[in-house]
Amino acid sequence: MKTEMKVLLYIKRSVQDKDGFSPLMGRISVRGKVNSIAQFACKFKIDVRLWNATAQRCTGKSKAATMANREIERLLLLLQKRFNELSDIRDIVKAEEVRNVFQGLAETQDTIMKLYAEHNSDYALRVRVNRAASTFYQYRNTCRILGEFLKERYHVSDMPVKQLDENFIEAFDMYMRTTRRFMPRTILGHINRLKSVMMLAVFRGIVPFSPFKGYAPQKPVFKQMYLTEDELDRFANTTYDTPNRNFTRDMFLFSCWTGICYCDMRSLTAANLVRADDGSLWIHTERQKTGTPECIRLMEIPLNIIEKYKDMDSDGKLLPMLTKESMNRHLKKMSVMCGINRPISFHQARHTFGSIICLSQGIPIETVSKIMGHRHITTTQRYAKVTQDKIDKDMDGLNDIIGGKFTLSGIDTAPSPILKDYSQRKVNPSMKQREYITKMMEG
Repeated sequence: MKTEMKVLLYIKRSVQDKDGFSPLMGRISVRGKVNSIAQFACKFKIDVRLWNATAQRCTGKSKAATMANREIERLLLLLQKRFNELSDIRDIVKAEEVRNVFQGLAETQDTIMKLYAEHNSDYALRVRVNRAASTFYQYRNTCRILGEFLKERYHVSDMPVKQLDENFIEAFDMYMRTTRRFMPRTILGHINRLKSVMMLAVFRGIVPFSPFKGYAPQKPVFKQMYLTEDELDRFANTTYDTPNRNFTRDMFLFSCWTGICYCDMRSLTAANLVRADDGSLWIHTERQKTGTPECIRLMEIPLNIIEKYKDMDSDGKLLPMLTKESMNRHLKKMSVMCGINRPISFHQARHTFGSIICLSQGIPIETVSKIMGHRHITTTQRYAKVTQDKIDKDMDGLNDIIGGKFTLSGIDTAPSPILKDYSQRKVNPSMKQREYITKMMEG
């Protein structure tokens, strides 16, 4: 069956500038073994008053009409040429392929989605070696959203890497903010992942520098994630209505007192328990997310939890964990039962460890960062917020240290009455000031 191509041209009347010009759009229809349709922007505008939709040309012999028709003929000839080139080397030609080649997206060209796919393929090989599976899924999700953005905004499935500039980034940001209604924290995550992919383009020499240099994303405001001391005490000393909820409480408290996240808790075995020379028991493990080591000394509460649930997991794990989704559902109801007026998620236990268990008790942030297995101390600063109680304690300590070191002579002397006179004086403007005020009032 012979493959044929037809092109329909139309103007986008919904978008019209003040001079009455609208963008010219095109629709490629390819019929053959596989029927397909693809839309594209012609990249120039047409005077709405001159456009003849039936003839798909501008009417009249004016200079504007002649130039527009000449551009249309050139466009149609180029489209036909690209279609013929593809037909010579392929049995099946799709409209989208004609459009992509017409717009400069040759198969050998470096394109955004192609580069992203290569990045994800390489990343997948590093999962569980030095990269986390959860991060790989995030990259894959960003790739999907980016593809949907290209189709909605540019009517293409791909575009050259070199066309990813600041305007593209701003448009992608706006798409996520308005069309997808993403929160600032979600947008920042997608932008940062796209930024990482573009750094790959820089390393390969596809582009000379990253287009993200001039882009300043809206920084999300991080809400309080940790439980306060009072909330932690109420949570720990409430007896819940089902065995699963009491079990969830114990697992949450284990994370609160060790800082170990859910996925790392699931993989703990007896081999991760190490007895130190002084007799204390430690957990030595590596974070699945980053591969960095974690060394946590076990205090009384986590030791009691380990003892309570030892030998209960048939797979030899240290703790018999429920699914994360199940625990989060329980925690949401448990927060109401113990009088905490906000929902709790399992990950808040790790934040509670950083803020309440460590930093508020005077543990240096460098030590907290090492314990929690963070590669950068800036990450710890997000987890370990300085509480008001910690500020009060530190200021009391500062007062004890320097309170008697400095004195102020003459503080007992009464202030001079002349100061009161000065404070009640009316200051009259100078001649220049009066002239300036008069001039401003007249102007």
